[in-house]
Amino acid sequence: MKRIDKILVYIKYFALSKYGYASIVLIFLIWMSFFDNNNFIKRWRLHSENSKLMRENAKYSKIIKDNELKTNALSTNRDALEKYAREVYGMKSPDEDVFLFDE
Repeated sequence: MKRIDKILVYIKYFALSKYGYASIVLIFLIWMSFFDNNNFIKRWRLHSENSKLMRENAKYSKIIKDNELKTNALSTNRDALEKYAREVYGMKSPDEDVFLFDE
């Protein structure tokens, strides 16, 4: 029993010394860096993936908004619809001749 009490006293004094605090902080940082379920490395990877997905989300939101504006313009304006059909699909009226040039 005396031996265990001596060891506990040494552990107590070591934990309260400046090396004890430094070692506890070091052990905590090592634990949080590698062994914890929410370690720093995993959090950093998830944060970078989240940033990438947020950028993609913003890009696709802009594309969707542009497409909605185009769809709205084509459904309300007959001249815009005709222009779009002529430019994209090469449509023409029956009495016209269309010449296509490759650049």
